[in-house]
Amino acid sequence: MPDRRRAWTVVIPVKPPHLGKSRLDLPGIDRVELARAIALDTIEAAAEVARVVVVTADPLIGAPGVEVVLEPEPRGIAAAVTDGLAVAAHGRRAVLLGDLPGLRPDDLALALELAEDVRLGAVPDEERQGTTLVSAREGDLPAAFGPGSWQRHREAGFVELPVPVSSTMRRDVDRADHLVGPLGPRTSAVLRRVV
Repeated sequence: MPDRRRAWTVVIPVKPPHLGKSRLDLPGIDRVELARAIALDTIEAAAEVARVVVVTADPLIGAPGVEVVLEPEPRGIAAAVTDGLAVAAHGRRAVLLGDLPGLRPDDLALALELAEDVRLGAVPDEERQGTTLVSAREGDLPAAFGPGSWQRHREAGFVELPVPVSSTMRRDVDRADHLVGPLGPRTSAVLRRVV
């Protein structure tokens, strides 16, 4: 069985927590702490199945075995993705958003296996408005994240990776009502503090 850790590099852009997840205001929860927990749960799950490069201006983001490209200041997701892809200049590359706190490593592993069959692959979120992952088996990876990104990725030639509808790859978190189902240990610990 091939070692997926060497086969794929996954770039994860992460906004500093004070800028990210502005719609996640929950009574009794520190939004900055929650945003950081969500990012770290995503990073640690991804690191189980791939080489991970994180791009962030937050010096507290990182995990064992993960490469961190520290931005001097936040410059937006497009710049962060470009910087991360520059570190992973060759081979199989993917970009994963850092807001999938329930991500199961096996779900990411399956998405990357499916990505082996297409030059450009992508996974839409549950609402099929945004994109949680884009991949390139070879060559350029023209990521176009942001509002309405799923349509832009389709128009750019990305093929939908047929991950199950129930996959945690589709469960990004933008609002408080998205914090459902099994969540990663850091996110769960922050939410448990509210009684």
